[in-house]
Amino acid sequence: MKKIVLFVIFAAFGSMAFAQETSLWSLTYNMSVPMGKTTDFIEKTSFRGIALEGRQFIDNNFSIGGSVGWNTFYEKKDKLTTQIENITFTGTHYRYLNAFPIFVNAAYYLNEGSYVRPYAAANVGLIVTEYRNDVGLYTVQEKPAKFGLAPEVGVLIESESGTGFTINFKYNIGAKTSETKTFTSLGINVGFIWVL
Repeated sequence: MKKIVLFVIFAAFGSMAFAQETSLWSLTYNMSVPMGKTTDFIEKTSFRGIALEGRQFIDNNFSIGGSVGWNTFYEKKDKLTTQIENITFTGTHYRYLNAFPIFVNAAYYLNEGSYVRPYAAANVGLIVTEYRNDVGLYTVQEKPAKFGLAPEVGVLIESESGTGFTINFKYNIGAKTSETKTFTSLGINVGFIWVL
């Protein structure tokens, strides 16, 4: 697993060292809304997330790059009964879910020459997840890494100084594993950009 994670990180950021065109970096604050089967475990929106991303422009309208991020979810569920491996737990559940998306991406931008540039992107890689459920003195924990996809739409708002802002929406999909269901969430991300 560590080899796969290192390969994705190298592919995401290592390729940028060899390109000759402009690179764009962003640091975003990420909110994330659980979707689909993820809401079976945790339903509350996460307001705790961050991501760092780098993109290398191949031409004025197309870039490749990569990103690493982190979102943490938490929910308290009172008087809940759950059965795990033939053991029944009843009581207050404290549920935690951490998601670490590690993606490579490709993006296409509109409005060449403008300071406001809408774009669409495709992200592929891994979503490393950590599920934890605390019930009384018991803790049930799973840490699967999932194959991940994330279609994305957003807008860059640049300035003459090479800095600016971004807002984007990313639908994260982590494939089902033998241990856990499919992970899905809608990311709402805002932050700063700068050009190198």
